[in-house]
Amino acid sequence: PMLALPKETTTLLLHDFSWKEEPLLESFLVDKDRTLARVGLSDSSQRPQLESGDDDFECGICFCGGADEQFLRLSCGHRFCSDCYTTYVGAKVQEGESWRIRCAAPKCPVLVGLEAARLLLDGEASERYESNLTRSFVKELRTLAWCPAPNCEFAIECQVPQAAWAYSIPTVRCRCGATFCFGCRLDDHVPAPCALVARWVQKCKDDSETSNWIKANTKECIKCRSTIEKNGGCNHMTCRECHHEFCWVCSGPWSEHGQSYYSCNRFEEDSSKNARDSVSKSRAMLVRYLHYFTRFDNHEQSAKLARKLLAATEKNMEQIQREHTLSWIEVQFLNDAVDVLSQCRSTLKWSYVLGYYMVSDNQKIIFENNQSDLEMATEYLNELIENPISDDGPSIEQFRRTVIDKTTYVRTRWETILADIISGLQENRWQFESE
Repeated sequence: PMLALPKETTTLLLHDFSWKEEPLLESFLVDKDRTLARVGLSDSSQRPQLESGDDDFECGICFCGGADEQFLRLSCGHRFCSDCYTTYVGAKVQEGESWRIRCAAPKCPVLVGLEAARLLLDGEASERYESNLTRSFVKELRTLAWCPAPNCEFAIECQVPQAAWAYSIPTVRCRCGATFCFGCRLDDHVPAPCALVARWVQKCKDDSETSNWIKANTKECIKCRSTIEKNGGCNHMTCRECHHEFCWVCSGPWSEHGQSYYSCNRFEEDSSKNARDSVSKSRAMLVRYLHYFTRFDNHEQSAKLARKLLAATEKNMEQIQREHTLSWIEVQFLNDAVDVLSQCRSTLKWSYVLGYYMVSDNQKIIFENNQSDLEMATEYLNELIENPISDDGPSIEQFRRTVIDKTTYVRTRWETILADIISGLQENRWQFESE
């Protein structure tokens, strides 16, 4: 209304100004004619229309003419028969164009525009044109993005300012269920910033053979050498042959991973600091990378197993309902626990990317203490819900209360560490290696 222009003209101008209203309004008020000329229009421009030919009319493309021909006239005055114009605009639409289709006359700057295109096109060509318009609109607005999930046609809006992406990861959730980072279009990688994630992803590609070797899902028992396969998300392993209990990640005794001692997440930097020759330094760097990658990958695999656990949980909930006369709402505690478990696995996974690039100092020690606390609580909850309910174990009510309490505690720890990392990144509390 402030421009007092037809909707078609206003839309073309908004597109030319990348949908920014203030710059358009300012330009229009300063120099109306120059602003309109940007899209090949003038104050006296007429709306495009299909007209019947006359004896003097001759199409400049196919050279047909006469009163029987129908032609399109744009605001520039150039006229071409509707068949040629339809073919011309249709070809441009096939090439992916929409807003920038210009008059068919050579060197004419006037845009065909929405109204003219809609007069010419129908059926599949019209649908493709409208799709091109929408895609162009989403592409040009920084606050919009297409969901990267396969076969998804939804666009998502994110209002987090781009300046805040360095510390507040712009994670969005699409209506299709996909969750991804609005900044880099990768899967959700909270709490690691996009810049570190890009470096980590590239490094993992460069070391793909090492990564494949690490990803083997079987290990030998340290004590009796029996082969053990990991088929659950919990890292507390017990050998079926000798009953030795150990940690899947570091192979250390599980007794050293209790409430009072848990440093499986911490890398000892002494070996890399003391390395003198190039071979020793390369070996130390590899050992350091493997430390972080092993834990990163372990949480990724555990997260996948957690999703399988979710499917199994649905059956367990039905069984508990039948056997213990509980309502559907009363057995939702298992679903809630698996949801929290999945969130924690994802956060812990990406926290190792932060740890890998983080310079060792007192602030990193505090970070690793918080990381290990969440890791320990996550492992306990994982083990708790993977163990089947038995007749000689706690009652269903005791089990339910234990799971609810532990889920609440783990969720609180998860929220706390996320909030602390966001504020830490914002305050530049940590220094990161530049490679």
